[in-house]
Amino acid sequence: MSNNDTRSKLENIINGTILEGEADNCTAIRNLLCTSFKTSTTVKRDFESKSIIKKEQAEFLKRYGSKNNLWVTDLPDETTFLAKGGEASIYFNGANNSVIKLNDAIYYATWLEFFNSLVIHNLLFADTAYTFLGF
Repeated sequence: MSNNDTRSKLENIINGTILEGEADNCTAIRNLLCTSFKTSTTVKRDFESKSIIKKEQAEFLKRYGSKNNLWVTDLPDETTFLAKGGEASIYFNGANNSVIKLNDAIYYATWLEFFNSLVIHNLLFADTAYTFLGF
């Protein structure tokens, strides 16, 4: 992918443009949030005022998760625990030699910002892309 393609995709993500042609759950949920809630860039002073939107998005995502069978019922066993950071607990998944991150999105003002960060990570670091397993 050229630098211009990457730049264009980043601008689309930041501007709240629907991303066409992507089939992964991260992008699908991000697009759904973009069409269902007002998109905006957030600066630190707006963080607390966004908590109402984040709660509305959480309820929306709960309904979406139930409707689309995206509830993870088999959480990782404590024996596979690797580390805990500021926003995620990380577990080893021996079945496919990967890790599972349980993230509460505490550092994001809205759930859209969280999913934007996943989509941006996947764009920039395709070799270590996230796969969204569920809520």
